[in-house]
Amino acid sequence: MTSQPVKNIRVYYWDFPFWRAECVRLGLFIGDVEFEDVRDAKKDDMVNAGKLAFGALPVMEVDGKMLSQTQAMAVYSAKLAGIHPEDPWLAAKVDECINGCTDVTGTVGTTFALSAEEKIESRKNLIAEKGRLRMHLSGLEKLCMENGNCGFAVGECLTMADLAIWRLVGWFSSGTLDGIPTNFILDTFPAISKVVANVDSNEKVQEWKAKHPKFYGNKGKE
Repeated sequence: MTSQPVKNIRVYYWDFPFWRAECVRLGLFIGDVEFEDVRDAKKDDMVNAGKLAFGALPVMEVDGKMLSQTQAMAVYSAKLAGIHPEDPWLAAKVDECINGCTDVTGTVGTTFALSAEEKIESRKNLIAEKGRLRMHLSGLEKLCMENGNCGFAVGECLTMADLAIWRLVGWFSSGTLDGIPTNFILDTFPAISKVVANVDSNEKVQEWKAKHPKFYGNKGKE
């Protein structure tokens, strides 16, 4: 099958750097792929327009066609940006990392509907020695270690796996998840921490952060 050149890309989400959208935005930016960064998406309007197949954001619109689901968007963006492995095994490992980040998010998501007090207690249990969240994060740590603890999650160069992990950790480090210390991941998982530091030192990542000081400013790895 012959692919057609992409003429117009829009990424729809809200105006904050949650990893599901931010890794897509950042991947495109790193690859110098032009896109419209739509940050005032109106969910109801998009549902009515038939643009949300699964009823959720973020989504991408590519030459009038819609794409949803984090992994699909992340991998597609990485391919356009030239940061997706050609090797089938390495490509599968990128998928594995992205799905691991999704597992982490889903586990945290089980606490969102709880009361403030219950939320804190539940999250403390999730990060405890045998907690489910610690288990998921330990999985990401294992993948990074198996890749040689080299500062990349997969292979020997930047991939979407690194960007997803970087922003996932930024979310955990932002102080918005009551009950989870902001330094929990960076102090507990050294291989993940190494990936985060490596991504954060990337010139294009620094350029992206400078373009969005509202979220990054001088606060480091957020």
